[in-house]
Amino acid sequence: MVKLDRLMFRNYDIRGIVPDQLDTEQVEAIGKAFGTFLRRRKIRQAVIGRDCRLSGEKFQKAFTKSLVEMGIDVTDLGQVMTQMVYYGQYRFQTNGGVMITASHNPRNFNGFKLCIGFSRTTEIEEVQEIRKTAESGKFFKAEEKGKIAKADIKEDYIQDVLKRVALKKKFKVVVDFRHGTPAMFVPELLERAGCKVICKRDNVDGAFPAGTPDPTDEKFMKELAKTVLKEKADFGLAFDGDGDRIGTVDEKGNILWNDVLVAIFAKGIIERFPKSKIIYNTLCSQVVKKVIDKNGGIPIMWLTGHAFIKSKIAEENAAFGGELSGHFFFNENAYGHDDGSYAALRLMEYLSEKKQSLSQLYESFPKYISSPEIKIGCPDDKKIRVVSEVSVKFKKDFPNAKITDKNVIPNDDGVRADFDDGMIVFRYSQNGPYITVKFEAKDQKTYDKRKEYVRKMLESYPEMIWKDQLCVNLDSLN
Repeated sequence: MVKLDRLMFRNYDIRGIVPDQLDTEQVEAIGKAFGTFLRRRKIRQAVIGRDCRLSGEKFQKAFTKSLVEMGIDVTDLGQVMTQMVYYGQYRFQTNGGVMITASHNPRNFNGFKLCIGFSRTTEIEEVQEIRKTAESGKFFKAEEKGKIAKADIKEDYIQDVLKRVALKKKFKVVVDFRHGTPAMFVPELLERAGCKVICKRDNVDGAFPAGTPDPTDEKFMKELAKTVLKEKADFGLAFDGDGDRIGTVDEKGNILWNDVLVAIFAKGIIERFPKSKIIYNTLCSQVVKKVIDKNGGIPIMWLTGHAFIKSKIAEENAAFGGELSGHFFFNENAYGHDDGSYAALRLMEYLSEKKQSLSQLYESFPKYISSPEIKIGCPDDKKIRVVSEVSVKFKKDFPNAKITDKNVIPNDDGVRADFDDGMIVFRYSQNGPYITVKFEAKDQKTYDKRKEYVRKMLESYPEMIWKDQLCVNLDSLN
């Protein structure tokens, strides 16, 4: 039997370090386990794609081989964005799907997003079922092997996106890809939508020589802001490595963290569909709830994680959902899964309808001084305990705050304290050995006080790893 590191099997994805945790042998076992998982559910077809990570092609061949051995007919989409795998499920009418990616994790990681329904990916129990099957080696015995077909869905995907949006203005937009996979598709899509596109770092390179394409990284966004100002563009877009997330900078060079975009999208949808339910994750600024309330929508705070948000959208029949990380889920004129390209065009469409710039729209919202999403290393076997202890300290230190934790949202992975003038949130990551922190306030003095509290809290734990490749935005604690 193949030895598998159980820490790779996260709450909705599978991710590991290549080759220490994840190599061809492990990939083949996971592929057979997923094929067995599909056959138990009478699913006999799957689409498969990969991003540009250097191990992707090798892993795709191994995973495909395993699915075929399980009797699964596989449609090979090649190197694509994650949302193109989701779209491929609709295009080829199959519940099964595999995207080989580690999203925003550093270049030496890879992993799998596993689709088990249209726009639906695995959650906790399903990931663990796949793990147990892979560990046991008890795989489905197929009477005959599946078949492999190759498909280029670029044109179909572009046409499908374009038919859903109509821009009333020709935008000049800077797009920084940091060498990620979206550079293969996004420039043409935006140009065909009527945009003038200025591309930065658009040569695809899975070694990510400029750093991981992560739109929550303040350094990445500041680099984008400089180019926006230089080019006098309407705004800037940053994509992550597999294309399902974006970050934005307005025409004045201001970084708009993605909880602001959640509020913008929510406002636009509620204007068309009054009293709509809007799902957002626990890391989002108070601006989200305030904008939803002001416009007559119904705010629902939920677990962080694209799989959990999608499930909650379906459960509540919500029109829209979004996360601070940049995942946006449109359920009223799209498939309900996260697609950074579509989100970018929906933003442009709304701005063109309102005849406003991005900064003008943002100026109408409540103002907070808000930190970026801060990530700090913490071992997987210690991070849950750390956050649990922080939860106890929050309740003691902030007796008048509204505390949101697993006692309020079942299985919540963090703790959040809401004040009259902002919030603080700690959570452990579902995707890697690190803890995520965010805080905000209405004025600089309070913001600095909360920053000091957060920094001292983190410093009190020797488990924190301050120099780690997974750390992001630690300068925001200085």
